[in-house]
Amino acid sequence: MSDDLERTVLALFEASLEVPEADRDAWIAQATQGRPDLAARLQAMRAADRLSALETGGAIGTLDEELPPERIGAYRIVERIGRGGMGSVYRGERDTGDFGHVVAIKIIKPGLLSEVLVERFQRERQTLAGLTHPNIAQLYDGGETEGGSPYIVMEHVDGLPLLDWVAEHRPSRAQRVRLYCDICAAVAFAHRALVIHRDLTPSNVLVTQGGVVKLIDFGIARPLDAAPAGDAPSIGSLSLTPGYAAPERLTSNAVTTAADVYSLGKLLEKLLPPGPGDRELVAIVARATASDPLARYATVDALADDVAAWNGGFPVSAVAGGKRYRFGKFLGRHRLGAAAVTAATLLLVGALALTLAAYTRAQTAQRAEAARFEELRSLARYMVFDLNGRLGRVVGNTAARVSLAGRAQRYLSALAAKAGADDALKLEAAQGFVALANAQGVPAQPNLGDLAQARANIASAVGMLRAIGGPVAATDLVQALTARAMIEAHGDSRTDAATATLAEAEKVLAGIAPADRSQGWHDARRKLRRAQLELATLQNRPDRLAQLASRLESDIAEWPSAMRASRLAELDRAYAAHYRGLRGYLVDALDEGVVHLLDAEARFARLEAAVPNDPVVLYARMYNAYIGYGTATGLAGRESETKRFIAIAHDANERLLKIEANDISLRSFGANVRQIESQNASTHGRHAEAIALQTQVLALFEAAAGPTRRAAALNRLVAAEVTMGNIARAAGDRALACESYRRGQAVMRELEGRRELLDQAKRFQPGLKANIEGCAGDMPLAKMAIFG
Repeated sequence: MSDDLERTVLALFEASLEVPEADRDAWIAQATQGRPDLAARLQAMRAADRLSALETGGAIGTLDEELPPERIGAYRIVERIGRGGMGSVYRGERDTGDFGHVVAIKIIKPGLLSEVLVERFQRERQTLAGLTHPNIAQLYDGGETEGGSPYIVMEHVDGLPLLDWVAEHRPSRAQRVRLYCDICAAVAFAHRALVIHRDLTPSNVLVTQGGVVKLIDFGIARPLDAAPAGDAPSIGSLSLTPGYAAPERLTSNAVTTAADVYSLGKLLEKLLPPGPGDRELVAIVARATASDPLARYATVDALADDVAAWNGGFPVSAVAGGKRYRFGKFLGRHRLGAAAVTAATLLLVGALALTLAAYTRAQTAQRAEAARFEELRSLARYMVFDLNGRLGRVVGNTAARVSLAGRAQRYLSALAAKAGADDALKLEAAQGFVALANAQGVPAQPNLGDLAQARANIASAVGMLRAIGGPVAATDLVQALTARAMIEAHGDSRTDAATATLAEAEKVLAGIAPADRSQGWHDARRKLRRAQLELATLQNRPDRLAQLASRLESDIAEWPSAMRASRLAELDRAYAAHYRGLRGYLVDALDEGVVHLLDAEARFARLEAAVPNDPVVLYARMYNAYIGYGTATGLAGRESETKRFIAIAHDANERLLKIEANDISLRSFGANVRQIESQNASTHGRHAEAIALQTQVLALFEAAAGPTRRAAALNRLVAAEVTMGNIARAAGDRALACESYRRGQAVMRELEGRRELLDQAKRFQPGLKANIEGCAGDMPLAKMAIFG
């Protein structure tokens, strides 16, 4: 018999001692599946063991009955509360007269002190020592008894195994979901500490009488980087529970966090059994328990998020349902609101259709025709400007706004094209084109990402406004040119074209006489300032940012009194603080930058508190927090601000995405949020998690680039590759770091050849060149600063 087979048999035999006798045959059948030689040898060993026990008068049984010591350290042993093949667990009470304390004490069974079991027991003690979490049983102490048996003193959990607690208390679905999410939180915490539990079963999850989850038994847990050498399964991979262990546990030592995800999927199936109509829950379980570890959820948090989304009626990522599925979930969550909006929309569309029909029938009556014309015009204006504006302040209505504004815009355009239409009507049609384009795809605001249609509608608006001329059309022309510049800068990566467009807009604005400068003029100027600030950011011009931020704020003093008293004034002050903070980041004045970014966050937070879920404010908070993280993370003593910024960015993005999953700018920003989460994980030494997250970021930007290789996504891909290089460098993976830096340089050269490389990405050129030369010459690599 080979040494490898003999070692595996011995490991299996020792591991089987922990399995109850009634379950041992099933356990062995699964552990030896496909290995008849292994099964035969193991059964022979069991038979020999039973014979030996008979011949010696049942010595093994005698070991079970050996009395424990009366006390261990400061604790008096009260009673045995559990027993397994490895040893027993006792209830202990502190007996020193200072204070009362009840604990659980686990002691290895005398007579079974093999090196493997002792090493495993010590590993459990070491693992628990590094895990402090409200849902993980806490380690208090450890050592050896006078007889030499290792022991650990840990938190005594007065509770029941998970499924027993459920059977006794019959909790509601919401309570079960809370329990499950608490279990996931404990496992995710262990993973962030680079520990895999490897044996997540209902018996290893206790629930107190108060309904608090406690994860126990880390006896076979391992650090992510501590798998034993060789291809043969180890004791850790064989000490598994049938029905809950991932398939790879039987075949490989290279067990990852995906094994715990599998076990959590099986737990979910037991805790929340899917009914015939629960296709979403079935999909979640199926994804978590996929045979291929790569097909499972990438993290425990992702699994918990899907369960919470299912429970809350939000779309579930495990279900590939498309737009119809997401819209159905939205209606399910907002039945009353959806019904009201639907009724209002049907009423408006119906009224519009009736009005148009009446207008057609009344062609012969000039006065009636004029009245109907004005009525139709008024209704279309209401739909484009009033109702569309109101819907724009409610998250999740981008698609509805596009549909509504598009329908009304067709009527306005038809009216404006009629012979004899006046300039006022044509002006309204042009304004409608701008409103429609903003919802379709003008960057730096909520939109559906239809850049081509937005560009076409802005071109129509600019042409109509130039033809009208005069001071009335001038302010609208400025707003249309500002939108075009954002498409050129963000969508097309043509900052030179955007610079020329904004220069034209500023000239038009300055050409309006002071006497003609209405509130619309001031509104156009504030939007122009914001566009100039965005362009200065893309061009990496910090001094320009400081100048424009001061102008944005000082302009408020010139506003009409009603406008100064509106939310717009505080919003612009918050933007000014944000861009000052951004400047601090760019010039390495990081402490100053954090101060301004915290000021901006406080202002944005007050605005959101006054009008919850205002999309404009949520977007601003999200991006400000994103920049805040990048600034604070480079400073000592700013850990709390770093955590706060990353939490705000993540929360705002998740809230918006759950309500408006089709918003292209939100999905793009979601990749940015994951990127700062990967950087944060790397900063705190969680290298495997960081690499996994950044791999997702790269995939998102590659997908966003699409077959046409969109420049905006490729510019972000450069920064993402540099980030991956930095993370791999910190993890000690030089090969991955060099590969990432080379990929980043290749994308940069592609953009240079197309003349679409942004200044923001150009700043990586020197660092990439130096690091790639270092890779070729086996020289040390330098960390590169990241932005955007």
